[in-house]
Parts: sequence; structure tokens; C-alpha cells
Amino acid sequence: MAANETISLLNSAPRASAAPAKPRQVRAPDPAWKRHALFSGTAVSVEEPVVSNLFPVAETPRCIFSAESRLQTEKEIVEVCGGAEPLPFLLKDSTIYTLLPLAGDSVFARALKARSVPIQEPFTTWLSDTDRSKWAIEILDRSLRRHAWKRGLRYDEDHSLFYFSRSKPKKLWWETAGKIALREVTAPLMKSYRIEDGRAVEFQRGWKHEAIRAGFVQTGGQLFLQLDPAWFLTELDGKTPATQQPVAPLDSIRADRNGANFSRALRFWSAIFAKSHRELRIETCAGPLRVRLTPPSSSAPRIIAKDRLSLEDFATANLAEDERIPELDPLEV
Repeated sequence: MAANETISLLNSAPRASAAPAKPRQVRAPDPAWKRHALFSGTAVSVEEPVVSNLFPVAETPRCIFSAESRLQTEKEIVEVCGGAEPLPFLLKDSTIYTLLPLAGDSVFARALKARSVPIQEPFTTWLSDTDRSKWAIEILDRSLRRHAWKRGLRYDEDHSLFYFSRSKPKKLWWETAGKIALREVTAPLMKSYRIEDGRAVEFQRGWKHEAIRAGFVQTGGQLFLQLDPAWFLTELDGKTPATQQPVAPLDSIRADRNGANFSRALRFWSAIFAKSHRELRIETCAGPLRVRLTPPSSSAPRIIAKDRLSLEDFATANLAEDERIPELDPLEV
């Protein structure tokens, strides 16, 4: 993805009623009690927007395919059938399950037993089954990883993070609520030390990245794509994790990822996954997987009547903060 690529995103936030789920929520901007004296003003019943990081799935594939494998491990299947991109499949009891075709010139052809006849089962049946629903979610997650790979993202399994694996800085232009802004997603991780004469010398130790945790969840009887913005540090190769600890900004305000930062990050990453469209669409052999980019939202009581901020203002507040990745450091756990 070129550095000057412009990403178009939804220009307004949803106004639908709240979903039965209890998603992670943020309010605009910070809780009123943090910004005002506790008893200042007159407390009245006023509504403010609440943003969710759960994006509703609008359509799932019709069925899932399976066939008996001649190989015993997923690693063997990847070695025999895999290429550069991830293969979205599961191997359970010598059976391959996937949303990709298993008949004809299937990418899995070399892993199947001779004369193995593929079968198919309704995907919704898997989702409603107590045991197989976990398998169904894993299949969707692996399909998302393949889709993200095509978007230029890489996935770190140890940290469950998507990020831009780069050996040079990367910035992207994107649009939100009618405003275009520059967002840094990969930057050098610089450190300094003092030499004998007392001068400070700076050198690059690795890379710092904007990152995202993304995966499918079932809650409240519904299926969602959950997005959780994060940070990541890598070595000079831009791939090897520089630490096993969670990473956070040294600046306490950025570390808290206040409401505006969180809302912008959700809009940005949903645009990355969705190729600037209004929905994420992943094609499969059994129909598309579609996710709406309008997460469930509602309103919540606001303490101070004068404390008003629209969702558009909320999404565009402090856009300049995103032009540079903040200083990051591993958290103590």
C-alpha cells in the first residue's frame, strides 16, 4: 500500500439502537467528572454517544467444506500446499475443514487422501453448535488473516496482532468525517546513550508499529468482528517481536487511549480491512463473509448539560496526534 494512498471511511457514525451485547465502550471525550468540578453546573438528564468496537456480521458463508487428509499435522499441510499467503483451514481428526474449495484443482489437493470425496455442512449449524462454534470462529479468524495479508498486513501469532511489517517508515493518508489526515503506522524505534565526553548518541534499535487485534466473537446471540487497537515493537527486521510484554505509550494520556484516540483508531483500521468500502467483504467458495463497518451504538447519560460533542467532532478531535507514533515502552506485568 503506497504511503500516499488515501483511505475513505464512513463519514458518520451509526445511530441504531444498542445491541444486546455489552461491548467495550468509550465516551466523548473523557468522563465529565475528570474535566469539571464534581458539583459545577446543573446535573440534568442529557444523552451522549457511546461507540462500540464490535462490528456486526451481516452475512456468513453458506457452508463449510471438509475432506479426509493423508497428512497428520497442519504444519505438514502448509509445507505441501502453502505458498506466501496464509491458508485458512483447520485439521481435526485427519479431516481438513475450510471455506475454500476442496474439489478439482483445490489448493489442498496434494494433502487429500486418494479418492477422498469432499462433503459440505451448513455453516450456521456449526455456529449454533456448542463444540463446533469454536471451530467456526477459528475458520473465520484464519480467513481474516488471509484477507489482511492481501492488504499488506502481517500477523504475529504470539501477540495476536496485525501490523505493517516494514523495514522503512510508513505513513498513510486517510479520511474520516470529511477530513483528510496523515497517520503513521511504522516508525523507527530510537534509543540514546552517552559516550565518554558526555554527548548523547542516538541509534535505531528496531521499529514501533500501530497494531490491531481483530477476531470474530459471538455474544448476545449475534456474531461480531471485534477490533482492539494496540501498539507493537519489533527488531530491525521489522518482524521479530522486540519484547513479549504488552506495549504502551510513555505519555499517560496516549497510554489510556482516550475516547477520541480509540474512535479514530477503530475507523482507521476498519478502513484498512475493508479496502475503503462501507463493509468488509471476504469472498469464499460458499458465498461472502460480510461485516458492516457501522458498529452498534447508543447513547448514555451525560453529567454536564454543556458537555456536548458530536460523533463527527469526536472522530476528528486531535487528528494531528496521529501524525507520529508516540514513544512506546513495554509494560511491567
